[in-house]
Amino acid sequence: MKVVGVATSDSRAYYSILSRLKETNLRFVSLTPSQVAKETPEPLITTKNELGLFSLVTIPIEDLDENPLVMEGQILSKTLKESKRVILIGVDPGFRIGVVVYYGGSSLGSFTVNSIDSLEWRILSLVRNIAHTDVVIKVGDGAPRLSKSIVRAMTEHLPEARIELVDERGTTMSKLKSRGLTKDQRAADRIALRKGTNLREHLN
Repeated sequence: MKVVGVATSDSRAYYSILSRLKETNLRFVSLTPSQVAKETPEPLITTKNELGLFSLVTIPIEDLDENPLVMEGQILSKTLKESKRVILIGVDPGFRIGVVVYYGGSSLGSFTVNSIDSLEWRILSLVRNIAHTDVVIKVGDGAPRLSKSIVRAMTEHLPEARIELVDERGTTMSKLKSRGLTKDQRAADRIALRKGTNLREHLN
């Protein structure tokens, strides 16, 4: 789990930073600007007005997304080599669509949506706001008509992404309750980590 630093004299900004960091998988160390030293964890989150106070890698809170999942990805992007900035998304189609997101090999989080429109909006927000070199979206094949619709939508809106259709047999039956995921999210997690097949074979 990555550790980041937090340093600001602005009490309102400090509360905003901490309340949002608590919704991520990140650990953090709080410091006053005068306590910041070379050994302080990087990146350091502060405000735009205080950027000039530090020589470390810094991120102004004003540049971070309000969505904790997106914000965590934005913070991690400052610590990853460019080649490691890969967004991996697993999607479990169904009445409730489960989604998990990995970035640079680390879990960013999970969520559930009830429509393809909501799914598109959430995924596009992630991809557009987190620096990346590659995007891989793996869609389970358990609901053929819905799966195909999701694949088509992702292909249309994210032509640069690598999209795979995954055999999801056995993904829903697992009783593993890792990271507090729902059943749909657990299935999506297993889909994300399975090898898929080329979507082009399933679009016609």
